[in-house]
Amino acid sequence: MSWAQTARNFAEQLQQLNDESDIEKLAQTIIEQIYELTSTSKRKRALATVSKEIRNIYPNDEVPHPLYFEHTFAKDGKPPIYKHVIFKTLTLTTSDWDELATDGSREEWFRQQQKNTEVIEQPSDSSMTINQLNLEEETQQTLEQALEHSGMALDEFIKQAISVYAKTITGKARKHSEDLSNVPTAELLNDAQWTTHPGRASELTKRAIRAIKFYNANKVVLNADRWCITQSAIASLTGSRQSTIKKILERYLDDISSHNQTYGLNGYSNRKPGKDITSEVDLVELIPNGVD
Repeated sequence: MSWAQTARNFAEQLQQLNDESDIEKLAQTIIEQIYELTSTSKRKRALATVSKEIRNIYPNDEVPHPLYFEHTFAKDGKPPIYKHVIFKTLTLTTSDWDELATDGSREEWFRQQQKNTEVIEQPSDSSMTINQLNLEEETQQTLEQALEHSGMALDEFIKQAISVYAKTITGKARKHSEDLSNVPTAELLNDAQWTTHPGRASELTKRAIRAIKFYNANKVVLNADRWCITQSAIASLTGSRQSTIKKILERYLDDISSHNQTYGLNGYSNRKPGKDITSEVDLVELIPNGVD
């Protein structure tokens, strides 16, 4: 079940209640559903979700309120913290379960609870909430679903996510700094381990430029047989996306322009009926590696 939506439903029900005994019954209903519909490892997360939705409507307040109680006493010059009275009952403890497990239908749950000495308490007021993250609606829903499936508290989930993302970023940074010049061209083109490497397209583009220049200077005599160095020609030889190649070629514009002008080549030069640059310019053969 989706505890995010269920939590919102409970919060809406709470808004209709003004009698403390009715509020206590609602809290007991919530606790009962948490125990009946979630595993032990996910109860704390389910309660945190419900508590967050309630605090969105009834935030912890320094000003007394008819339905608030003094949760912490004033000390060290700090004002007391007031919380909605539902939090008197809305907490997962062994005593809470003892009250709920009074009929035979819950005896099995009660026995399981007796074996579990861990007390699962309501998250503290200092706990981070999803709303504090200011996420887009779609991202927030995805996060809520991920939390529900993982059974993890938000702060722990964030720690894990940071760890994973940090490793991804540092891993990519290391790859960016790797020298691919010694990797054989055939391997860069065909080996799956290089497919997603951030430096692959740049390295292959550099080699493709060299291959076309070498071919034009050493493999043919007639100008009609030469190939203009263009974005589409590089894409055909490397298999990289043209949008990626376009950015890379900006580094070599002067060199490319000079070569094309030397032989009077332009985009029309590559319109060769019955011929394709990949069948004429063998990148692997002409430039076997990236070492000049």
